[in-house]
Amino acid sequence: MEEYLVECWNCAATYDAVDAVLCNHPNPTTVCPFCLKCFCGAGDEFRSRFWRECPQCLRDRRELLLSHRNPRLGEMLLRAGRITPEALNEAVEKQAFMRKPLGEILVMMGALTLEELSLFLADQKLVEQIDLSMFKLDHRLVKRLGVAYCVVHRMVPIELYRFADGEILRFAVQSADRIPAIKCSHVMRDFVLIPYLALPEQFKPFFQEIVALARDNKD
Repeated sequence: MEEYLVECWNCAATYDAVDAVLCNHPNPTTVCPFCLKCFCGAGDEFRSRFWRECPQCLRDRRELLLSHRNPRLGEMLLRAGRITPEALNEAVEKQAFMRKPLGEILVMMGALTLEELSLFLADQKLVEQIDLSMFKLDHRLVKRLGVAYCVVHRMVPIELYRFADGEILRFAVQSADRIPAIKCSHVMRDFVLIPYLALPEQFKPFFQEIVALARDNKD
């Protein structure tokens, strides 16, 4: 496993930055395990050298954290009194290691229930964007929902997983206008639905693969 030994700018202790957690600031940096200070307050030279010389795995982890953050959702949940600041900070830290959006991490932590998250997203008309390049099409999931159904509703199923109180279905669409009809469908009545918006250039190859499955079913 790679390591990247750095000297903390604050306390001068040496630590392995690859094993360190990332802070929850807008441009996250590693947190020293000795003084618990990130290096967001360090000088430009320190920060530039750190990211220039660090292993690619650390840069990738930072990009993953940034790609899955939804500060708007976190701030709105805080203002609504649905979560505590401590829960939000913990969830943001977990995003450095997990391929899950903020709301789902809060559910996994027990800070929100599935129903609370689903209702809050619906009430606030929040639809997160997702990076489909990180996924592969699950043919078994497409067939479970119905290939023709996915084609008609122009949706891409992403992931289905189970919690104690039900199954969560994550799916992507190109337009939020598609979501109400999908949520009202009898096919989806047994799932807790979490929709996402996908960029057209990422959505297209996934949808074309679903269309090809539909053609194969007809042959």
